[in-house]
Amino acid sequence: MKKTSLFALATFMLSATGAFAAGPHIYANTFTAHNITAIQHSIMATAMQTFEGTASAALGGRAHLIKHDEDSKYLYGTTPMYGWPRMYGEYGDDGTVQTGRNGGDTMDPEYHDPRPVLNSVWINWQHINDDVKFHDIDGLDTNTDLIMFGLAGGEAQRGLGISEWGLFGGYIGGDQENNFINITENGGHVGLYTGYNIQNFNLSFAANAGALYNSAETEYGFDEFANMWAGVAMNATFNIALDDSFTIQPGVYAGYTWIGSADYMSMSGDMIANANYNMFEVAPEIRAIKHVGRGWFGYLNFKYAFMMGNPGDVWANGTIYEELETRDYAEYGIGIEKSIDRFNIALQLNRRDGGRTGWNGSVNLKYIF
Repeated sequence: MKKTSLFALATFMLSATGAFAAGPHIYANTFTAHNITAIQHSIMATAMQTFEGTASAALGGRAHLIKHDEDSKYLYGTTPMYGWPRMYGEYGDDGTVQTGRNGGDTMDPEYHDPRPVLNSVWINWQHINDDVKFHDIDGLDTNTDLIMFGLAGGEAQRGLGISEWGLFGGYIGGDQENNFINITENGGHVGLYTGYNIQNFNLSFAANAGALYNSAETEYGFDEFANMWAGVAMNATFNIALDDSFTIQPGVYAGYTWIGSADYMSMSGDMIANANYNMFEVAPEIRAIKHVGRGWFGYLNFKYAFMMGNPGDVWANGTIYEELETRDYAEYGIGIEKSIDRFNIALQLNRRDGGRTGWNGSVNLKYIF
């Protein structure tokens, strides 16, 4: 009887080990879907923050149009005669550069050329390296590269504030791996943006859609599958200027992402099916922005991302498996920014801890018309 028990125990341990080894290929789609939620945060937060303006624009209230009677609209010192003044440092180093600050923006075509349809264009590169943690299963080392571009236009007076629209898109490439699986990911996304500013308050909305093509290598071979997604996000910030060169900017980011997946036959012989994902994220944030001199700006930021929603059921050959959930995480970092005439360049380095642990950095180049 004792020998039988030992044999049964040995058999159980071997079967359990086999089940553990088989688990990662069943969850390959789950891994990529959770990575999409993190990618979405980086995409949407970057787009909205870049569209909202440069660091110098956070040092005070933004410019706004002043309406005048027909008889007085060309009086000395009035808008639109003096046009749309840009913010301190927006076009130069310390506010001494006058390009784009005033003059010639009169609305009457007889007196000036129309204001350009486009306000700015930008390109951004991000590299993300972090270890994502799941409950009750090995985590994955994740490397992702995002190349984004965007353009903004249609700046106009809306009530008490100014609004604008934007278009953005980009390429996604990366991989996720641990001792049991290696997933290569490639895809892209496109999106729309609209922003509204009332003096020190900024409110931004964005929506996008994308697709990711994946190849997962396991002990069974290569499985190929795809994800598609659509998402919306909101970002609200308020500038609290402590003096002429230092601003505290509290804010909150909120986003929703729907992720769909196609069923596929694994090289293991398992038929893998995944329910749609519905993920919500809320991330309060605070930034400290400082003009350190000669047009150089530095900033510190901290945010905490709360992850919520339905991570989606997983079936293999009709058998349902436990959902994998990720944990909340914190992100904090430092950035520098410089404007040279109409060009603006920003560098940022961030650290993540919690459900995602690692580093990410970005370079952003913007041209303001």
